[in-house]
Amino acid sequence: MKFYLIMNGLFSFGTSLSAIFQSVFLWKLDKTYSLLAYYSLFWSVSIIFCFGICAWFARKTSPMITMRLGFIFYLITYLIMLLFHHSLSHHIFLMGISMGLAMSLYYVGVHMAVLDLTTNDKRDQFLYIEGILFTVGGIIAPFLSGIIISQFKGMIGYYIVFIATCIFFFLSFLVSLKVKGNPVSEKSYLWEVLKNPSREWKRMYPVMLADGVVSGVYTTFLITMITFKVAGGEFSLGVFNTAAEVMSMLAFYVLAKFSNPDYRIAIFSIGSISILLGSILISAYPVILSLIIFAVIQPVAMNMINTSMNAMIYSSIEKDPQYKVRRLDYIIIREIPLGVGRIIGILIFLLMRKYLNMEQLLPISFSLFPIIYVIMVPTLYWIWKKPSLVTKNGNG
Repeated sequence: MKFYLIMNGLFSFGTSLSAIFQSVFLWKLDKTYSLLAYYSLFWSVSIIFCFGICAWFARKTSPMITMRLGFIFYLITYLIMLLFHHSLSHHIFLMGISMGLAMSLYYVGVHMAVLDLTTNDKRDQFLYIEGILFTVGGIIAPFLSGIIISQFKGMIGYYIVFIATCIFFFLSFLVSLKVKGNPVSEKSYLWEVLKNPSREWKRMYPVMLADGVVSGVYTTFLITMITFKVAGGEFSLGVFNTAAEVMSMLAFYVLAKFSNPDYRIAIFSIGSISILLGSILISAYPVILSLIIFAVIQPVAMNMINTSMNAMIYSSIEKDPQYKVRRLDYIIIREIPLGVGRIIGILIFLLMRKYLNMEQLLPISFSLFPIIYVIMVPTLYWIWKKPSLVTKNGNG
């Protein structure tokens, strides 16, 4: 467990150094958001095709080995950026495929670890505590990156930050060699899960699709770009993200203390309404005061949304009486509606880009996509609350 935490701490720090600045770097290459959208599109498509292959590999070896290879492909993705830099727009397909493979390898291991280490009644608390550990590594990293990038002219600061990220990914790989992996069943139950999943899982398909629509654009690069625009530079963006990470850690701590499976939909609802209002505020009034308010709302609200969503997905897997041998198959299938949703979200954004000018595109899209989170609330209530009400009435 010690080496597992160190491994993820190093990975988290490396990711936090450059994740937000990767979006700005790509935007600076064309200034139209197209490169960002196509990069997101390519890694989203890549995940749909790669996730099943990575899961098959995890069966033959172990989820820990796929996680280890994930670090290597994250490293390769950043090396592609460093190698091609100014001509990266001609190799964005290669970069997107590499990132999709890296994410597939890594998250096969992550999802299996969460299902193996937790049970439904304690999972929310575990996810919030895990979030604290990941956030600790990200508190100082964006601030350091902002300082480094702002000290150099042109793209030199970006290259330094990306090289540092590669070093941390390599260190994560080295530490992962100390972590032993648990094998999973080599037999696949993919077809059985597709034909006869748990009732809750079947009903979660439109929710996962909708979640993908938002995550493909809003959480991938829109948050970074609007904060970059309002903040006015890399240093300010680094300060903003450091402040956001501090707020995120506090939110994880408070939510972990009061976590309860019965509160998931309420927490998701509060988070979705909060992020929508915060997004509309900063879109309508792109000033520093709005940015400060958004910096308080965004990390708290997104933690509430993502943790509740993941907990409900894991819970729907556990509703299957044979989930212990089928859990990896559920994780594979999850990526289909999620990936299709991401692609739909990106295509919507590209369509908006066609009809809106550059000044309109960012604030309008930033205000519209979070509405999907609010629309998801009634569906989640129908899935998780309605069956229990029926049961109570039946018993009465």
